[in-house]
Amino acid sequence: MKKWLIIFGIAFIVQIPFNLHYHAYYYATHMKNNNSKYYRFVPLLGNNYLPDNYVPSYQVVHQDLREATLNEVKKTGKKGDSFRLMPELVEYKPKNGKKVSYIILSRDGKLIDTKKELKHEKKAYRYLNDVENEIRQNSRRPIINLQWLWNMWYQASN
Repeated sequence: MKKWLIIFGIAFIVQIPFNLHYHAYYYATHMKNNNSKYYRFVPLLGNNYLPDNYVPSYQVVHQDLREATLNEVKKTGKKGDSFRLMPELVEYKPKNGKKVSYIILSRDGKLIDTKKELKHEKKAYRYLNDVENEIRQNSRRPIINLQWLWNMWYQASN
């Protein structure tokens, strides 16, 4: 009996890194925000594969790099405006294309520049929040939820 308990314990410990990696978008979108402007899923676009079914109303472009996958999320709106999300940058371009709005995020997904928001930046934030909500709703729920471990790891690394 002890032998099976030890084997089960080792199997549980070995699966932890795989669980955290494959369910990273779930964990990142389910962290508490505490009224701060964090988009913790955005840095994951630089190294974790984003399945297309996590954001069904957006186009996801995958670029395979040597040891990572660079993801880019795009959408062209009904009015001709375009939205593009990359690991540390959000780009919003209205139909006329005269003023392109950029939102810059830090390595951990926090907004760097939060000066007075322009009209177009509000639309960019709306798209960004929409992407986060879609990932939150469509990401696969882990069998063993290790949200507490993800939160500890995230706080220690940032």
